Amino acid sequence: MPTYHVDTLPNGIKSLTIEGSVQKSDDELFRTLSSLSKNTQDLFLNLSAMEDSEQEFFDYLSEISPRLRLRVITKYPAVMEKCSKLGLQVFPSEKSAQLAMTGDNTVKAVLSRLREVPILNTDAYKLMTYIGNPNANMDELEKMIKENPGLVSQILKMANSAMYYRGTKIESLSPAMATLGANNLRMLFLFNFYHGVTNIFGAQKEVIDHGKQCALLSEFIAKSAKAPREEHPKVWLSGLLHDIGQQALAFVFPEKYQLVRKYVEEEKKPSYFGELLTFGIDHQAVGRQLAIKWNFPEYLVNVIGDHHSLKAIGWNRLTLPVFCANNYLNERVGLPFVSYYSKLVGYFMLYKAEVTWAESPGEEFEKALEGEHPLF
Repeated sequence: MPTYHVDTLPNGIKSLTIEGSVQKSDDELFRTLSSLSKNTQDLFLNLSAMEDSEQEFFDYLSEISPRLRLRVITKYPAVMEKCSKLGLQVFPSEKSAQLAMTGDNTVKAVLSRLREVPILNTDAYKLMTYIGNPNANMDELEKMIKENPGLVSQILKMANSAMYYRGTKIESLSPAMATLGANNLRMLFLFNFYHGVTNIFGAQKEVIDHGKQCALLSEFIAKSAKAPREEHPKVWLSGLLHDIGQQALAFVFPEKYQLVRKYVEEEKKPSYFGELLTFGIDHQAVGRQLAIKWNFPEYLVNVIGDHHSLKAIGWNRLTLPVFCANNYLNERVGLPFVSYYSKLVGYFMLYKAEVTWAESPGEEFEKALEGEHPLF
């Protein structure tokens, strides 16, 4: 027969520790679990002293899990496997479970705070959402754009820029839209949405400049590697928006984010380490949640959520230029960075391109940073 006890942790969370294997006849324990599931929102279930139990026990955990946020603590493979199969959250220690809970609360606070600001009521967001719909109609889109003279001017300027100019000046909206195409129009709407977001966030000039520089440099790397033309604007936009999660954290938690900056300065480690310690989550994960919430295209969700870790499937083609550009820029200003040389060479190899300046990219990168983009 198992032994168990219920504790209240310093943060007020209930913790149920079970020692030994649970049988379906252990009615008292099941009643305790039932009561906890009805009277608490969060429960740590510490199974560190349980090597395994009957399947009925795990099935019951799955049954009560919709009623509360259940976090299972164990290092035993059999228990981990059974819990994972049922979709239960598993952690190796109470500390890691605490961090995960802090991270969940951070995301909840960020999303709640951003519901209070007028980000989603802008023309840029409405256009961005509309063009992302597979049933979007270009005639209807043109009518929507015409209501925003500033956006019309941007589209004409971009269509006549060196990047898209085809020898004849474009003077009206419809052919300008046709020249840019749906993907580039969506990029333009995203850029305007991001511009509005940075204004609301009150982003500091160096943060905005870092995003612009990362966009220019990421696109330069993609072009130098002879990546397909359609990937260039995606890489550019990914470089621009890659740190949007960091900006959100600093906006919602300005005082706490100063602790992250202090950590980076004193420990000489990347910001995402300090974020994990302070918020239980890093800006990649927060950015991913925002990108999903704001209906960003899937590729942008993936790059924002993986530009440090490089863990996502298929990260090579779009995330890697951003990874290299971001780390070069951090190195350039004396911030902690991760070595990017081998990744840079690997990216070029994807396209069977030769990189003659890989061992000392600084000079070429600095030239690229002097360049311009029609949206800047």
